[in-house]
Order: sequence, then structure tokens, then C-alpha cells
Amino acid sequence: MTTTAGRFVELSTLRSLLNTIATDGPARERFIHDFINLWETRSQRLMKALGSRDFEDADVVCLSIRSSSTMLGAWTLEAIAGMVHTAVKQQDIAGCMSHLARLHEVGQHTCAELVAYVEEHSGAERRGVILD
Repeated sequence: MTTTAGRFVELSTLRSLLNTIATDGPARERFIHDFINLWETRSQRLMKALGSRDFEDADVVCLSIRSSSTMLGAWTLEAIAGMVHTAVKQQDIAGCMSHLARLHEVGQHTCAELVAYVEEHSGAERRGVILD
């Protein structure tokens, strides 16, 4: 059983997703690393879209964050992205901005938790231990 605490990511949802998409460790890690590596890009793209009042692009970014967060079991991140998304759909810049700091903070914590998960599972695989 894994010892990684799941404060920002529901580990049962993450494990279920990973078991669905791949059976080998490297493919699983790639999926998680893609989310982590895209986080900054998504965050910056959202800021840029809001800065230029491009609500269409902001909508696309919010949908991307929400869908990938849902797949991973990152419910807090999904919920905050949902609040931003609601404000985007109402073209409410002030409403969007009121949630961006928390979105960025939770996104960073979510990524850190995913990194810890990968590190723990990669080390276990090298030792021949099955955690899930």
C-alpha cells in the first residue's frame, strides 16, 4: 500500500486511471509528467487570455484544467478551476482574478503530490515491490 498522502489528489481515482491507461510504469509516469509539465503552460495561458480578455481561450484552458484534474482525482483543483470557469463564462474578470492565486497555489501542490507519487512508485518498481 502506498504511503503518499492524498491531500490534493484522490489516490484511488489516480490508481484507477493509471490502471486503465497502461500496465507499465513508464507509460503511467509519462501521463503524470505530462500533467505536471503542462501545468505552468496552462496557468500562464489562462493569465494571458484573461489579461487580453480572450474569454474563448480562457474557456478552453479552464476546460482543459478541469477535465485533466477530474481524470487524476484532483478534486480541489477541479473545483477552483470550476469557479474560474464560471466567471469566464460570465466574462467577469474580477471574479476570475479573485480565484487565480488559489488556483495557482493548489495547482502547484497538486503537481508536488503527483511528483511524490511517481517517485515513490518508481523506487518501489526498481526494488520489485508492488504498491497498488
